[in-house]
Amino acid sequence: MPFLSSHNVLRAIGACATAVVATVAFAGTASARQAEMPVNALAPEITIEANLAVDAYDVYIESEGLVDYLVYAKHRIATARLAARQLGYDEFSMIDAWADASLEHQRAVLAAMTQVGVPYRTNAKAEGKAFDCSGLTAYAWEESGVDINRVSGDQIRAATKVDHDEASAGDLVHYPGHIMMYLGVDNAVVHSVNTGRTVEIDTISKSRANRVTFGNPLD
Repeated sequence: MPFLSSHNVLRAIGACATAVVATVAFAGTASARQAEMPVNALAPEITIEANLAVDAYDVYIESEGLVDYLVYAKHRIATARLAARQLGYDEFSMIDAWADASLEHQRAVLAAMTQVGVPYRTNAKAEGKAFDCSGLTAYAWEESGVDINRVSGDQIRAATKVDHDEASAGDLVHYPGHIMMYLGVDNAVVHSVNTGRTVEIDTISKSRANRVTFGNPLD
């Protein structure tokens, strides 16, 4: 039997623990899919859970303890579940997509989710105050410890291109003039939309769904 480091053992246990936490979270739920809700209807709940998840993530990364992982997984699952409910997506699919992403991708997604409802402003990258589209993606990945270019076109050019069906939650989604963050399921994204709107959980429009480029900032 190959030797497993304590870190790998912890990761294996953590994966099982995520499944247990998800099962408990859904106990008594009749359906994991519901109707799409008005834009950002769940923003207050989402930002609360995302902030709790970010704090718990940082504790877990420092300790690598199972109990800390369970706390983190609980809040990550709750955030993913709310995001799926916002869009009317299958909750299990969103939860699994986030759990399957790398830890860096998870941290980037959660950082973006803490900013849902923050106003759009051109050339802005100010936590809790304002973002433009590339400001949000730059902020989210910087929170994960990865510096990416501030310009949307440069962000996607520097990322490794991936197919839609291979993209992970946290990957970049780009069409000329705009960049978003993929949420790992179908066409779900989080992005800072445009003037007069906010950071929103959304879907890629049908007119652009076949023309967007997906990119992984880690590779």
